[in-house]
Amino acid sequence: DLEAGFARPHPSNYLNSSQQKLRQEIGDTSPSQSVAAGIFKLRTALLAFDRLVNSLATPKDTFELRDKLHKTRLHIGQLVKETSAKLREASEADQDAEPLKKIADAKLAKDFQAALKDFQKAQRLAAERETAYTPSAPKEVLPS
Repeated sequence: DLEAGFARPHPSNYLNSSQQKLRQEIGDTSPSQSVAAGIFKLRTALLAFDRLVNSLATPKDTFELRDKLHKTRLHIGQLVKETSAKLREASEADQDAEPLKKIADAKLAKDFQAALKDFQKAQRLAAERETAYTPSAPKEVLPS
């Protein structure tokens, strides 16, 4: 594209006017921006967790899969702690903030709570499947 003379558009070109205004007001490295990034990371990790949970109780269910599931669960727990701390920081910064920023941060808090609820559902499903089914042993462990 560069050789043909096409430059990549700046990411802010994709934002609507209210998003651009909010971004200018709060700055790119604000606590709100950190919360949004944390929620994105959390949602991404939840998708991976859901894929692993969906493999439980199938022929793909192995001890390695359950280990990966456990590590992903711990990673999500760490993301929850970090994002929660950032959310607290953002709400403290909102004491004297503009109403638009308060609304945006309230939406982030709602998105964070929805992600937590999804994680709890996935954990319940994982616990049910983990207790109901035992994983298959790797082929090299099975007796001949």
